Amino acid sequence: MRWKYMLWAGLAIASTTAATAAPGDFEGDVLDELNALRADPRGYARVVAQTRERYDGDILRGRYDDEIDIQTREGVAALDEAVAALRVARPVATLKHGEILARAAADHVAAQSRSGEVGHRSRGRGPGERVVARGGGRYVGEVITYGHSDPVTVIEQLLVDDGVPGRGHRFAVLEARYRYAGAACGRHSVHRTMCVIMLSETADGSPPPPPKRPAARPN
Repeated sequence: MRWKYMLWAGLAIASTTAATAAPGDFEGDVLDELNALRADPRGYARVVAQTRERYDGDILRGRYDDEIDIQTREGVAALDEAVAALRVARPVATLKHGEILARAAADHVAAQSRSGEVGHRSRGRGPGERVVARGGGRYVGEVITYGHSDPVTVIEQLLVDDGVPGRGHRFAVLEARYRYAGAACGRHSVHRTMCVIMLSETADGSPPPPPKRPAARPN
């Protein structure tokens, strides 16, 4: 018998106020999916649209036997909205792996895998604080999914963003200014699995360089 959980995905942005050296196979596949989305949002819309057949009313059936069924808040309407948004979205730069970002993400997975908590804080630290503890900076964004054991469904949950009025996760994964990402995924004591993706304009979350000023025109 499958278990049913409420859909939860977290988003946090740390600004000026606020595991492993390389991605493993699963984390690497998650980043590949994320880059496939960013390189061709309109093409990726076709991938997301296929999920429609897994809806049973407000229940989203797991893609595989080891994935939980999810009690959605909006049903298939949120999926249809995501597909429509992707069909008009423009491609953005693909992301390079950031080692410090991945290590900070892995710290969060390690803590919550034992505690069973959800959200962006673990051991008293938020996303930016975790990156700083790893030697980086606070200029990072973070998205989290729970309950998915397949890279495609990880990205789909962020895109559909069920129950999140502003669709902040969708905007985060399609944000053009991001150039680096670090992912960590693992077991979760309540939702079986979790996946954390940290995003930044720089490889280590350090302040991005100031925008270049246009050259002055000669008089």
